[in-house]
Amino acid sequence: MIRNLEPDELVWFMGRALAFVGHADPHGLAVRLNARLKDPVADAARCYVNSRSGAEPSAGLFVEVRGRGAGARTATLTSVWHAGDPAALVALIEDVIEREAPEAVSVPLHLLGTATARTLGELLGPLGFERDEVRRMRFELTEVPPLGRPLVLEAWQPHSELGFRELFETCEGGRVGDARWSYMKRQAGAFQPDLWFVARDGLDQEPVGYAFTGATSQELDASYELIAVGVLRSHRGDSEMLRRLVVSTLRELAGRSPVGSVHMAQGSADPKLGGILASLGFTAFEKTPTLVRLPR
Repeated sequence: MIRNLEPDELVWFMGRALAFVGHADPHGLAVRLNARLKDPVADAARCYVNSRSGAEPSAGLFVEVRGRGAGARTATLTSVWHAGDPAALVALIEDVIEREAPEAVSVPLHLLGTATARTLGELLGPLGFERDEVRRMRFELTEVPPLGRPLVLEAWQPHSELGFRELFETCEGGRVGDARWSYMKRQAGAFQPDLWFVARDGLDQEPVGYAFTGATSQELDASYELIAVGVLRSHRGDSEMLRRLVVSTLRELAGRSPVGSVHMAQGSADPKLGGILASLGFTAFEKTPTLVRLPR
């Protein structure tokens, strides 16, 4: 049976989760953490456990769901544990995904030991989870570097939808499914067409790349998300075109929000991009090994 917790079960639940990660005094720390909870009722409602045949629960997790209105719905699973019953944990995660219906799911691994994280990755692989090293980066729009010749940015229009998608697929060397494309549009909140760009080297030139961004507002101090950025493979021999594209995009956003910032969750699939962003002034403030399940 899969159910939520009662508030008076939180100490026991946290103790189980802390024991799973190998803490020396899981119960003692659980008691101290429980005393700091601001809303135990709400926290208990976000905890799920799996009990087999009425026995004591053998697996559990805490789920945080984000995404309101037209934004993409995502879930983060933390305090994941099982008491020698990995199948119960798999069944629990499948059930929670069905109940909460997120488009994307992540399981942070930074609190787990290497062996436990590896085993968990193998366990959840059949559910579509893949391991990644996700690095959060930030750029202050007051610090946009100079650029001799910016690219021309053209925003998304209804008639350009097919062209945007084909350009993305050409740059990335593969097709993107409808669910993944829809998720990307709403990854940073409701889709804002004026923040999705194709880039040209001149008004009469063919596109050389794309930059997809999003934001919950466009005020002077707005926080933007750089969702994806890339150039044609013919321009990947060196970093010049990608650097021009990133700086051109930053200049565009700085024109809208001169004291704003840009964030990006940069995975391990493209280390060259991470290096370019760092050279332009992006700072990394968090790096987390994570199991990620994205729409196809």
